[in-house]
Amino acid sequence: MEMFEVLTQLCLDIVHMKITAAEGFERILEKKNEREALSSDLVDVLVLTEPESEFAENASTSKANFESFVHLLTNTIIPEEILRLELDCCKRDEHNKGLIRLKTKLYFKQAKFNLFREESEGYSKLITELMESSENCSAHDDFAKVIKHRVLSLIGQFNLDPNRVTDIILEVFEIFPKQKMFFISLLKEIDVVPEYLCAILGFKYTFYQSEKKKTPYSLYVLTAYLIQHEMIDLMKILAYMIPKAEAIKESHKARMVNAQERASKAETISTASIPMTDSEIGMGGPVVTISITTVIQLQEDEDAKLAEGFNEESVLASNQKLGLACALLENGNWKQAQHLIDRLPEYYAVQASPRVCRALCKIIERSIDAFYRKSCSLNLFGELTKSKKPVLDDMGNGLKPIDSWDDLGQLVTILAYLGPRLAYRATTNIKILRLLTAYYQKVEKGELQKDEKLNELFVELVSECLLPSLTLSDTNVALSEELWQLLQLFPYSWRYWMYSKWNHETMRHPEMSIMRGKVHGRTKYVLKRLSKETVKMMGRQLGKLCHIHPSTVLSYLLSQVQTFDNFIGPVVDSLRYLTSLEFDVLTYCIISQLADPSKQALKSTDATISPWLQALGTLVGSLYRRYPLELNGMLDYVLNQLKLCKSYDMLLLREIIQNMSWIESISGATKEQIEALGGGDLLRQEAGGYSTATKNRKAAQRLRDALLKGDLAVGLCISIAQQKEHIMYNESSTLPLKLVGKMVDQCSDTFQQLVSFLSVYMRNEDFAKRVPSVRELIADYSLGMEATMCLARPTFFSRILDNYDSAKKVSKAAADAEAGGDKKTRLDSQQKTEIFTNALEAQIEVLMNDLKEANSAMEENVPVRFFAVFWMLTMYDIEVPTSAYDRTLEAMKKQSRDDSHGKPKKTDKQLESKLREEQKRQTEHVERCKAWLLSRKDSLIDEKFHNFSAVLEVLIQQCLLPRAIFSELDAVFCGQFFKMLHEMRTPFFPSIVIIDRLFENTIPLIAGLTEDEANALACFFEILLGLTQRWHSEKEIFEKECAGFPGMITKNAIEYQTFRKLCYRWQTRFTLMFKSVLSKEDSNYVLIRNSLIMMTKLTTGFPLIAANVATMEATATKLKEREKGKRDDLSLKAASYIGKLKMRNVKIYAQNSDFANVPNRKASTVEKKEKKKSDKEEGEPADKKLKVDAKKNGASSEKNLEKKEEKKEEDEKQNGAGSEKVEKKTTTTTPDENKDRKKRPGKSSDSTSSKKADEETKTTSPPPAKKTRITDRLKHPEDEKEVKDTESEKGEGSKKKREKSRERKDKEKRSSEKDKDRKKENGGDGKEKKEKEHQKKDEKRAEVAGPALPEPKKDEKKDDKKSSRKAIEFDLSDSPKTPAATSSSFRKDRERKEEKKEKREDLPKSSRIAEPVKAGRDRGDRGHRSHRS
Repeated sequence: MEMFEVLTQLCLDIVHMKITAAEGFERILEKKNEREALSSDLVDVLVLTEPESEFAENASTSKANFESFVHLLTNTIIPEEILRLELDCCKRDEHNKGLIRLKTKLYFKQAKFNLFREESEGYSKLITELMESSENCSAHDDFAKVIKHRVLSLIGQFNLDPNRVTDIILEVFEIFPKQKMFFISLLKEIDVVPEYLCAILGFKYTFYQSEKKKTPYSLYVLTAYLIQHEMIDLMKILAYMIPKAEAIKESHKARMVNAQERASKAETISTASIPMTDSEIGMGGPVVTISITTVIQLQEDEDAKLAEGFNEESVLASNQKLGLACALLENGNWKQAQHLIDRLPEYYAVQASPRVCRALCKIIERSIDAFYRKSCSLNLFGELTKSKKPVLDDMGNGLKPIDSWDDLGQLVTILAYLGPRLAYRATTNIKILRLLTAYYQKVEKGELQKDEKLNELFVELVSECLLPSLTLSDTNVALSEELWQLLQLFPYSWRYWMYSKWNHETMRHPEMSIMRGKVHGRTKYVLKRLSKETVKMMGRQLGKLCHIHPSTVLSYLLSQVQTFDNFIGPVVDSLRYLTSLEFDVLTYCIISQLADPSKQALKSTDATISPWLQALGTLVGSLYRRYPLELNGMLDYVLNQLKLCKSYDMLLLREIIQNMSWIESISGATKEQIEALGGGDLLRQEAGGYSTATKNRKAAQRLRDALLKGDLAVGLCISIAQQKEHIMYNESSTLPLKLVGKMVDQCSDTFQQLVSFLSVYMRNEDFAKRVPSVRELIADYSLGMEATMCLARPTFFSRILDNYDSAKKVSKAAADAEAGGDKKTRLDSQQKTEIFTNALEAQIEVLMNDLKEANSAMEENVPVRFFAVFWMLTMYDIEVPTSAYDRTLEAMKKQSRDDSHGKPKKTDKQLESKLREEQKRQTEHVERCKAWLLSRKDSLIDEKFHNFSAVLEVLIQQCLLPRAIFSELDAVFCGQFFKMLHEMRTPFFPSIVIIDRLFENTIPLIAGLTEDEANALACFFEILLGLTQRWHSEKEIFEKECAGFPGMITKNAIEYQTFRKLCYRWQTRFTLMFKSVLSKEDSNYVLIRNSLIMMTKLTTGFPLIAANVATMEATATKLKEREKGKRDDLSLKAASYIGKLKMRNVKIYAQNSDFANVPNRKASTVEKKEKKKSDKEEGEPADKKLKVDAKKNGASSEKNLEKKEEKKEEDEKQNGAGSEKVEKKTTTTTPDENKDRKKRPGKSSDSTSSKKADEETKTTSPPPAKKTRITDRLKHPEDEKEVKDTESEKGEGSKKKREKSRERKDKEKRSSEKDKDRKKENGGDGKEKKEKEHQKKDEKRAEVAGPALPEPKKDEKKDDKKSSRKAIEFDLSDSPKTPAATSSSFRKDRERKEEKKEKREDLPKSSRIAEPVKAGRDRGDRGHRSHRS
């Protein structure tokens, strides 16, 4: 028997090409030497193995090798005749086919008569024996041999078929899979041929391939056991299984299509088929709704209908290959299962059957269990935590246990087979997650060295498996928190990349897309029912949905917020149930929405910020204030957008700073708030708009920590300042001007907010270390002076105070040493002041050096010391806001009494004491700063800048204006600093000249400003105008505060009456400038807006003369009506100005002479007519009416004049002369124009033209554009006829109207006759005519311009004599030389002046600055202008 088995194995090796024919023949010869009777057994073996050569893998090669072996045996071992009879390969004749058929019947077909010989009792006994043995089998190996002898006995006794017996053994094995070791041993003892086992199993699989038959899973388990113990070959059994490869691919495609259909269907939830019931009773009656549980069940039922043909049970029953793979994995046979899974499409096995996923997870968990216990387990309960389950014997086909982090990295390739389906076994998922967390924690602590290859593998594992597994988990909050413990160790950029893959790339898994569709549908259902009343209930549902797929829920939520901005409040409240991971995903979703290229940041209609961006900004501010979201991602996004020159997203930074620290922008602040901002930190917090800084301290600290990470704070400040310059110089040419202004204001506000936040919440030492020097900011980063000093200013006084403290300690130690021993001395105030001034002087020197290094030419063009002092100081240094401290203390006391019912709290007392101490410290500081300024005032402006023309431009263009327009707080500083320098009698500081230059050039200054800049400049002008009005109000005040001051001295000191005329001139100039801007219909929007802003701010000091009040009110009223419906914002500003003009409480001067020593304005003929007409209609005498008008600010006559002038301008515009008239109103008249004006007829002298016009209107009726001014004021006869017809119907009242019309005609005739007589007199007496014209011009010029400060020409030479300072003379030509001067001498002086003025060039009205007068010449002669180049 042993020889037969040896020969059989030898022949099989030859067939399967394991050995060659020659090697087999040599072995046969060796066996023949041992046993001579070998030929008979060899013939039987050859007969049995010949069919194997035909069914082998390489049939042709195997058959050739077998035939070569037979050829070697022929006539050497076995005679040829015997081989021809037994073997087909040796038969060559056709008559041998019958013999082949006979052998086939003999060996492969069962004779029918054998069925009759078998006895059914034998099979029943066999089954009973096998089942009893399986139930009572023992662990020793001899038991299988015992059962083998019993089976053989039954075969022999009952003549049973061996193949059928083998089949019955497999059937019982299938029923008792747990006794696999017994049955495997039994089959091995029986020595069943593997091919026979494979054929029997293949027949079973073929039987279940017919329709309506399901393959039992127990058959897969049986096959898996036989494969694992190498009883059968996997590839051979696969040949009997279905479906084939093409059918599997088709089913995979069908599954993907079905998944898309299920996902789209799940996004819509229809509750129409469900009857609704009253769920609760509210204020308005019963509330009818459907619970979320019912909705979810409805959604699941609809999904189950669509997935009916793709459920796991049906797939495993029909797909025999997949079922076998599942059984192999459950048996722990990963090697064989991997071969089978690799032959299937990608992810096909894990998508079709969650059971496959769980089996693979179990294999993975078994391999990592020991390493997990070693690395992560706390092992609190010792041996109790060890598993007592039997260990599965995988026969070496499973995964090896991992012992290191490198082994864990190799496991990633196996986890890739699962993908997000790692969630199907929670224990495996959490163990891998904790292992990765432990690895990165050890790397962060330095216990492990970071391996880049391992890092790439682990990051891929997190993004492909761990993070998406949250979607397939069943609302696992603990898993979400565990994931965040790992993800927070990664940079935010890695996390956002993972979220992006989770949201997009993992959708190739059908389960993910289906679950996402379900979550989307449920989210829409919940958000439809979200309101303030249902926040708590619906917020919980949103939280549960976010635990599954947060990006889907939050993206839809953000889309709704962008559409409905009133939805922000309930949404923010409902997000309280989110985990840390979901809050991080929320930040990613917000950034994704902001970076979406399909969305436009600007509205296409009016080029303003889109509502969706504004809504997102509001939401971001609310979220970051309330919840602990990470800020670095959002702040870096804003910074990167600024680097790309995109400033729209800066809105987010403003909202974040404002909501988290409540540091608001200074623009729009009240005067009280601005005053409080000039105090200490505590005052600013309590009264300056920072009230929540103490209430929400944690949020502010989170923002501070985020800004300090990676020097993000300084980078943002510099980028914002650079972006402001970029907008003004690059983007302003392509964007609308209104939008450019808003963007510039946004940059400025955000910059100041950020700097204010850093100065409040950062220590001065830390802030000073991070901010670059002034030289670097100007030279390297190209920042403007205002932004540079705003950023660097907090660092100056931190260094000054540090130097002051250190010097004070040194001085105190020296004083203690001199006093000797244990005595401690205190420094007096003078010593402290001296130490402080030394520290301040040292810092100013440092700043001066930085400025010189940044600009080498600065020392030649600018007084550097004055420049440095001006830009370094703040309101805190020059003035103590005593009233703001008093108001705050009083408000705190009142609030304390209200809150504690009259009993003040201890904390309130402490706060009051701190506030008083702060006020005391600031008072001492201001006194020291002023003492230093007073001691250094003579050296502020260098000697070479003592010429007004040299220093004026520097002070205005490089100091006052840039800082005044930066913010309202800086504008207040400029005003107070200006006032302080004037009061200190600073040498060579031209106060009056600066004021005059600024007031004269108001319109050019505001023409290019934004809205906030115009507000700031108006605040500065308000202070200057208030200062001048104070000096104007009383002579005593002027003598005390101005007389003899260096700033009020030109060539000679300005007297009180001269100054009053200057104030009159400024009032008149303001009126003309603003009227010229507001009256033009084609004026620039920005110029009109800024003019209205300036006018509104200056209402406390302008207009103060009744005529000017009427003019400005009429002009603003006309503008309001004109812009209504077109530019409503301008109309609203005009209405606001009119209201403020009427509500103000200031002194109004009825006549010009009341305001200054100037002649009153004479009313024109038209004004007199209108005034008399109104007097008669109202039934009051003219003198009484005049008094009433004077009480009403003298506005009636001015209004009539304005109406006539407006009508004249409209007529002239229709004739094409409107633009010329406007220009003539806003510029000075030249001598040539004076000559032309002589030839022009007066307003009321042309009576003949009026008559002709009346006649023309009766006959030809010309168009309105060709009417003259007189005919416009007169009614047509046809109109009068219509009036008469209507009056006749009214009775007695119509008679009075007719009498009035007749009287008006008579007056017009008389006036025309007087005009004729006046013309004759003028033609006869030329001298009197010339004198009258000169007198009219002088009166008009004195009335309009007042005392002038004309700017000299640049092309004339300077004086040969150089003086340290050149004075400016204010020439008031309309004032008499002596009190006793007669009217005739006055006229002669006027004539001489006019003759000299006609010979020289005339200058623009806005630049008329007086010149010095040569010695020996008359003061009235202002022809010499050689004092300035």
